[in-house]
Amino acid sequence: MSIKNSKNYDFVIVGAGPAGLTAGIVAARKGFKAVILEKGELAGPKPRGEGMGHYPIVDIILGKNFLPSIGIKSNGGRVWHSPGNLQTTTTYREYDHYFFEWRKFIDRFVEIASELGVDILLNAEVTKPIEKKGFIIGVKFKDKNGDLNEVYGNAILDCSGYSGVIGSHYGVPYDEEINCPIMKCLISKANIDISETPDLQFFFIGNGDLDYAPNFPQSIAYVFPLENKRAEVGLMLRMAQVPQMKTVKIPDHDEILMVWENLKKDFPGFSEFFKEAKIDYEELTYISNAKMVENLIPCPGVVLIGDSAGFINPFGSSGLYYSMAMSDFWVENLTKKMKEEEIVWSSENIDYYKNSFEEFEVYKQVKSMYNLIGAFEYKIFNRLRTSDKINKKWDYISSLLKQA
Repeated sequence: MSIKNSKNYDFVIVGAGPAGLTAGIVAARKGFKAVILEKGELAGPKPRGEGMGHYPIVDIILGKNFLPSIGIKSNGGRVWHSPGNLQTTTTYREYDHYFFEWRKFIDRFVEIASELGVDILLNAEVTKPIEKKGFIIGVKFKDKNGDLNEVYGNAILDCSGYSGVIGSHYGVPYDEEINCPIMKCLISKANIDISETPDLQFFFIGNGDLDYAPNFPQSIAYVFPLENKRAEVGLMLRMAQVPQMKTVKIPDHDEILMVWENLKKDFPGFSEFFKEAKIDYEELTYISNAKMVENLIPCPGVVLIGDSAGFINPFGSSGLYYSMAMSDFWVENLTKKMKEEEIVWSSENIDYYKNSFEEFEVYKQVKSMYNLIGAFEYKIFNRLRTSDKINKKWDYISSLLKQA
C-alpha cells in the first residue's frame, strides 16, 4: 500500500479522549504544533455517563467553573454494599464532585483545542509506529478511505486507552496484566431519584457467590446516578488476584454477559435500579485498572499516557483527572526540553523524565492507591473470598474502605 500523505508536528497524539485532548491543548498553549489521531468518527466516541472531582486542572484546561455549569454536584458519598446487600458503609470525599453528560464534556475539549489550532483527525486509525535508529519518529495511520498516511513528530503520546496502540506494539501485556473486563451500561427511566440517592453505589460480589457461575471472578457492580432518572450502571471484574486463586476461572465473553443479565434481574439491591428502566447503551469492554504499566517509555520518542499507562484510580476505576494531570505533566516537561535542547530523547533526558514523574504528587497518589487496593483485594477477595466470610468481617472491611 502506497503512502498518500505525510506531515510534521511537535506532538503526535494517539487518541482523542480527555488525555489526548488535554495534551493537545497544553502543547498548543505553549506554542507547539500538535495533531490528534482518533480512529472513531468523533472525539471520545463511546457514549457514557461520567463524574469527577472539581480539581484545579479542570478549570485550567476547560475554563473556570465549566464543570459545575454542566454537572450535578454530588455530596461525594460512596455507598459500599456487602455481598447479598446485607450491610452497607458510606464514605465521603472532601472535594466537590460532579456528575455530567459525557458529550458536553468532550465537546468542550474539542472546542478549545480547535480554537488553539490543534489538528484533530477523525477516522484515523493508527496502525504502527515509525522507527529510525532506535527512536520513534512518527506513526502510520489509515484514513476513512483506507489510504495509508504517515505523520511525524518530536514526541509521540499514546493516549489511545486500554488497547494501547503503541504500547501493544512494544509488548505491554494489557490483556494479561493491565486490563479488567467491565460492563458499561446507560439507562433512562431508572428506578432512582438523585435527590434521594445522590451517592455512587458499589455492590461487592465474592468468588463463589453466584450459583449460576460458581467460578466467576470477584466483582463489583456499580451505579452512578445522573439527573432525570438516568444512571450509568455496570459490572467491574476485579482480576488482579485471579492468577493466585484456584477457585476462579477466567470467564469468556458469553459467561460475562450471562452473569450481567442475571445481576440486572435479581441481584439484591442492584437490580432495584433496573425496574422499568430503559437501556440506552450497553457494552462489554475493558478498563486498565489491574496495575500500572511498568515502563511508560517503551521506546525513546513515545510516552504512554492515561489508560494506556494504567494511570487511573483503581478504586473507582475513573481516570479522567489522572489522565489530564498526567498529560499536563508530560507535555510540560517535554516542551521544556524541546525549547532547551535539540535531542529531546537522550538517555539522560529519559532518566530525567522518569525520575521527575516519580516525584510528581499525582503519580504518588496513584501508586499509593494501587498499593492499597492490592492489599485490600488480597485480604477481601483472596483470603476471605466468599460472601459469608466477607459479611462476617464487614466492620474490618469498612475501616479499610474509609482509608481508600
